Amino acid sequence: MSLSNLKRVLTRKQIQFIMKKPFSILITSLLLIFSTNTFAQSNIEGILDKAISLAGQKSEGPQIASLLGTGVSLLEREANTGNADIKNKLLGQLGALNGLIPLANSGKLDLGSLSKIVNTVKMLVAANRLKTMLSDGKSNLSQNETNIARNLNLLKAGSSVLGSSVQNHFGKLLASTTKSVGKLDKSGLFGKLAASATNKKLEKIISLVTSAL
Repeated sequence: MSLSNLKRVLTRKQIQFIMKKPFSILITSLLLIFSTNTFAQSNIEGILDKAISLAGQKSEGPQIASLLGTGVSLLEREANTGNADIKNKLLGQLGALNGLIPLANSGKLDLGSLSKIVNTVKMLVAANRLKTMLSDGKSNLSQNETNIARNLNLLKAGSSVLGSSVQNHFGKLLASTTKSVGKLDKSGLFGKLAASATNKKLEKIISLVTSAL
């Protein structure tokens, strides 16, 4: 990783902290920070689900606002990892999510509005991650089987935001894609066929989701 990329990942305080350490401790510190950042990025959906679980409780307004603020920061980081089309859609939801923070602080946050935005975010984040995995090539899909399955489940979790005209097609495509992913652990020719089928279906479901949202 280049120094410029390193600076984009680490905060100024993190850089100042690790520069004061001996080399062996520096390496350990870097590993801990990277693992923490990676976990935070992958847990954006958990943070937003927590906000939903507290919505409707006026006394929890400040905590909800804090969770939404964290969600906004993580969503911006997520958006910067994707391609242009999905990035723009994620940034659009970032603005919508940010606009709910004052409402949360005042106890006027509407659960329906929050749920719609969160479900949209879930689908776009999942599509973004799947798109990134596809960029690694078909031969690497088997290594990402668990992550693919996790993000397909995330697509399903947010699918209520899709229009009724898309729901049926999405459900069938999701089921078919999930079935193909389950065959990625096959070896030889069967594994290659599963990877090829999974690649095509993932491309279709990503296209469907991004066009529908």
